[in-house]
Amino acid sequence: MELLRKINPDTLLWTGYLGMFFFLPIATSPTVICGVFVLGVWVISGKFLRDITTWQNSKIILPVMILIVLPWTGLMYTPLPDDGFPVAVKTHYWLYAIAIVPVIALQRQPDLIIKMFLLGLSLNSAISILQFAGFVPLKKGLATGLLGGSSAHIAYSLLLTTGILIASFYFLKAQSKRERLLYISAMIQYFATIGFTGGRSGYVALIVLSPFIVYNIIGQRHRVKIVIVSILAVSFLFSFPVVQSRFLKAKEDIVLYTQGNVNTSIGLRFHMWEIALSEIKKNPILGTGTAGFKKSWELHKKDPSLPFYDHPHNSFLYMMVSFGIVGLVAFCTLLFVMLKRGWKCRDSALGFSVFAFTTVFIIGSLTDTQVLPFATAIALPLFTGVSEALHVT
Repeated sequence: MELLRKINPDTLLWTGYLGMFFFLPIATSPTVICGVFVLGVWVISGKFLRDITTWQNSKIILPVMILIVLPWTGLMYTPLPDDGFPVAVKTHYWLYAIAIVPVIALQRQPDLIIKMFLLGLSLNSAISILQFAGFVPLKKGLATGLLGGSSAHIAYSLLLTTGILIASFYFLKAQSKRERLLYISAMIQYFATIGFTGGRSGYVALIVLSPFIVYNIIGQRHRVKIVIVSILAVSFLFSFPVVQSRFLKAKEDIVLYTQGNVNTSIGLRFHMWEIALSEIKKNPILGTGTAGFKKSWELHKKDPSLPFYDHPHNSFLYMMVSFGIVGLVAFCTLLFVMLKRGWKCRDSALGFSVFAFTTVFIIGSLTDTQVLPFATAIALPLFTGVSEALHVT
């Protein structure tokens, strides 16, 4: 105990955050344990009183505070308070954003957290490959390594795409052939893994953002080369049987939807979006409350036999149907500031990582509610904190 008192709390916090970024793409429990350690040190050391003041002049303190308050106020008018309470409790994730800012500012190598994220992603990717090859048992029937959850393949595909983007940046900045080989190997590993995960959101993000990856690899702004290599990379992605089947399935789902069958992956999304938009028209100011969409879905879905859903599979619709226009504006403002700061500081590892994560998160949020699955829900405040550190430093 005496030894712990002699250790600088910033050192303990940094260690906890390194653990969070490492375990983020691997599994929930160790990430939660590291998070509890971070908040414990932050509160017990008294740093939370000083750190909160660093956010007084922040451009994102207002949207962050709104995103903390709305799920709690939404409990007062939601038709399902018991379902809404676990969602409100998750607002403590935003404390990680506040606590990490001064810690990053003190580090000589602040991008170590990003490298830990890549290391964790590489480990889980290796396990996924072993699962796909049949050497390691699948988790919940998916080759997502140790990352669990009902939609783990979606969040995982987004994390893999983020990893490819970040690794391409390190490849561009590498000073030696050994480093370049390390990061090109990581990109190939992530690319191979994403080829059999089945997450279409990750595929779309990878396709849309492929020019950034290609630019980092070739290291020059030659538009023709970037276009040609991007087309070749996307073509290679479609050589994976899983990728082909997933996009063919999307096409089939759309055809079935036009014929009146909503009970498909795409059809259910279209149906959920219709219901969400209808509810938004009825409750544009306050929304339906925290987790209120679940009741709306059950009341208005066309077929009682359709599955239960508590979110509309779109982060933007989720924010507005749950918390009204204020929730949507706060959410969009936060993402805009993160995107702007990441792009402005794109020549640094932290800046490019914020840009990469935010763009992937936005694309993934169009077809799934990325503010809810643990991996992406915890990553958002962590990268929010990194974006604030870019502004402060």
